[in-house]
Amino acid sequence: MHVGHIIIIGAMKAGTTTLHNLLSQHSQVTMSHLKGFKSKKELDYFLRKRSRCYDLFFREGPPEGTWTLEASPSYSKGYLSGNCAGRIAALKKPTKLVYIMRDPIDRIDSHISHNESRGRVLQGPGAHKMYCDASCYWNHIQRFDAAGFSDSLLLLDFDDLCRDPVGSARKVQEFVGLNLEDPADVRVHNARRQAGRVLTKEDERIYWERVRPDVEALLASGRFPAAQKWLDTWSAEFG
Repeated sequence: MHVGHIIIIGAMKAGTTTLHNLLSQHSQVTMSHLKGFKSKKELDYFLRKRSRCYDLFFREGPPEGTWTLEASPSYSKGYLSGNCAGRIAALKKPTKLVYIMRDPIDRIDSHISHNESRGRVLQGPGAHKMYCDASCYWNHIQRFDAAGFSDSLLLLDFDDLCRDPVGSARKVQEFVGLNLEDPADVRVHNARRQAGRVLTKEDERIYWERVRPDVEALLASGRFPAAQKWLDTWSAEFG
């Protein structure tokens, strides 16, 4: 039987596709052979109740000694995720979650650029709320903590992934308990299509006012010291 499950829960536009590729090269990791709601990478299985067993998305009910791997950033979008944390917690096998986080304003800028490059121009209060939601990391961490994942949730820094993709892959391998194997393919996947900044300075100020309390709470938790650089950067910009 397989050992358990590795699930990258987000955040969107923070390197989840690249991290998924890095981990997928490991000899003890198996990926889905069936398309989920979006793709073989983004099963989005836990966004709603399903009659089909999760293990059946992985070939032959995954091989002996392996861990399944999924990366679905929608699990860290409050307006979509519902009780996905509880559904993940109901899995019978050990489950390790990985949450990769990026400077919240840079993430929003990339998120908007991603949508615009695909012809999706979202505006108004609903769009602002959606973009902020995916950058309020502490809010989502608390949901997964409440489901019992506080000791099974690894927090990764997007900047570390960019600087040292192999080192980031190794952090996950150590966290899960895999043998250490360096991935050969370290290419960036799902990179930004549009050059240049989308957000204006005023946009950045407004978004920062909305996400700052969440950043401060994340930093105060002591679980992600890298949040200090976000606070320093944007406090210096906007006070």
